[in-house]
Amino acid sequence: MINRLPHTFDALLARFGRLTEIQQKALEPLLAGRNCVLVAATASGKTEAALAPMLERDKRRMLGESQRRRAIEARSLRFLYLVPTRALARDIGRRVEHPMAKLAVSFAVKTSDEAALRRDRPPEFLITTPESLDSLLANRPRSLKNVRTVVLDELHLYDYTPRGDQLRILLNRLRRVRRYAFERGDAADAEIQFCALSATMHEPVRVAARYFADPVLIHVAGGRAIDAELVPIETPDALLQFLNNRGRERGGKKILAFCARRAECEEWAYQLRGRTPFGEAVWAHHASLSGSVRRALEQRFAEASAALCFATSTLELGIDIGDVDLILLLDAPDNYSSFLQRIGRGNRRTARTAVSCFYRTRTERAVFEIFLRAARAATENDLRLAEELLRPDTGLEFCPSVVVQQLCSYLKQTRDGELDTEHAYQLFTTPHGEPLLEREQYEQIVEHLVSTNFFTPGRSRKLHPGAKWQELYERRTLYGNLSADWRAHITVIDDMTGRRVGSVESAAPMGETFLLGGMARRVVRRQGWKLSTRALSDECAQPRAPRYRQRWSRLSPALALALAAELAVPYPADSSAPLSLIIESASDEAKLNEEPRALLCHCAGEVYAAVLGELLEGTNRVRVLAHNDFYLELSGDVPETLRFTMPEILSVLNRHWRRFESAYDFGCFQSSLPHAVRRAGVVAAFDASRFHSLFAERRLASVLA
Repeated sequence: MINRLPHTFDALLARFGRLTEIQQKALEPLLAGRNCVLVAATASGKTEAALAPMLERDKRRMLGESQRRRAIEARSLRFLYLVPTRALARDIGRRVEHPMAKLAVSFAVKTSDEAALRRDRPPEFLITTPESLDSLLANRPRSLKNVRTVVLDELHLYDYTPRGDQLRILLNRLRRVRRYAFERGDAADAEIQFCALSATMHEPVRVAARYFADPVLIHVAGGRAIDAELVPIETPDALLQFLNNRGRERGGKKILAFCARRAECEEWAYQLRGRTPFGEAVWAHHASLSGSVRRALEQRFAEASAALCFATSTLELGIDIGDVDLILLLDAPDNYSSFLQRIGRGNRRTARTAVSCFYRTRTERAVFEIFLRAARAATENDLRLAEELLRPDTGLEFCPSVVVQQLCSYLKQTRDGELDTEHAYQLFTTPHGEPLLEREQYEQIVEHLVSTNFFTPGRSRKLHPGAKWQELYERRTLYGNLSADWRAHITVIDDMTGRRVGSVESAAPMGETFLLGGMARRVVRRQGWKLSTRALSDECAQPRAPRYRQRWSRLSPALALALAAELAVPYPADSSAPLSLIIESASDEAKLNEEPRALLCHCAGEVYAAVLGELLEGTNRVRVLAHNDFYLELSGDVPETLRFTMPEILSVLNRHWRRFESAYDFGCFQSSLPHAVRRAGVVAAFDASRFHSLFAERRLASVLA
């Protein structure tokens, strides 16, 4: 192996002693220049498995160049490492700093938290996020003309999201920059080698092929043992008691606790600081804290021998925050992939991961039991369950709101500030050139953006910036498509230092106290979109954390089905068997005065339940009284068979699309699309074909309660 990697083995792989399986398997395909997707467990050395052969290949190619070309490329950006979060970007930067120094390769980390790159001396190796790559393409496209290698870390977190579709177009824009540079003679070739990394991915070849052509799968099965326990939270002091007793028994010197909401992180950190064996080393970490505050917390937690940190998904990824002894899940994650990421943060240097799962309800306990069973994969059924839980639960192949965002960004990239819509349409393709959306829909979007003043028409069908575009540019929201990007954010400033602490979505009045960073802060004044606050050292009368808006959290159909089995909901394993209709028994007097009620066990999630209810009310003498992820509560004359056609399903969706739009993540530019395109997106995401196959012509079997 050392002979195959004469330039990079010592810097990147020597510390492993013996190569891990994924490092051995990835070596030859990557050295040969193949596009690859690496799937292996957390802490298996995937990053080094990709970097060592790809950097070796770069070193060999540079040695074969002419002296003049070598001098040019040595001063240019050649390697992009794309990550989904700023925290992970910083962590990867810390991990590669020493190896890059040994290789004499300059590198930098670029996110919205870091300073701009130097124009006169760009790094050879750049770690960045899709949003920062978007900004770089728009403002300095020539700096990317020599990029030959791209790594996509944690790819599964992007796929089937607006951010993932944005990344697909960004990679097309990068390919276009490379081709243009080659055609002008500014680059030796137009080649780009890609490598995707993931610990958890359903159908990895199909996923990777959405981003780059002809991926080769390199997969290593297996993972670490999971030492898990289920713990009820029955009182507010239950967690305190656990930390003071059971936490010590489990060897929890350093604990990372995941919460579903930012407010929960804040309140737990404030309530428990000084009341546990961790003393004052109890912190909160989430996306509403400023970058400098988050960086300081990550460093303090990494260096601490004993500490407790409450976090949202911001610490979910492969960030090195030291060897965490115990993971606490204070809420059941709403998807299996997130569960795997979170438990993977613990005991990264051992063969087991320790996790305590806290539940408040029977349903939360059941979710944990399902996820644990799938993660342990002890049987063939458990493996199939894991596959189903990782499957995308949307029928939308490309999110059209990305067209709005990318046209706005691409206009900034053009030399004369003019957007050629025909030229831009060719960006919205797969890696093999098939269109991602129909031309008619694309033209509808362009016309709507002109009519709503994103763009103004110019000569030869070219577009210029309009007032809406200028507003996006001035607000610095041109390069992102996250659902929360357009929410109003009020910056919170520390009155004593003048430094930014974080942000909130609504301003607190003068004198009010709230929590941010696990600390009580009192508002001393407001200036426009800035809130000056003072940290309070004394205990306050129960300050509350700011409330942040949450997106509609829905169960995927796969998780709903698994929960139905776990909770003994009467749902048949055979998809062609009758659905249970539980008839409510009632007294003779009630039968005379009220219509009989029944529970239809659908077990397909809340969105499908709502559409099924609309169809039943529209085609039968039935009234829907209530619905949830598992049941429809009905009254009236319930039919023996569910009879409806595909046109009837589509009719319901087309009438009520606004009601269901918030159930799906369409990105922050969704409201900027014409209504017809928004409606079509909801219909596609719903996946009417799957709904039809689940319920059309399905018989109902009556059961007395």
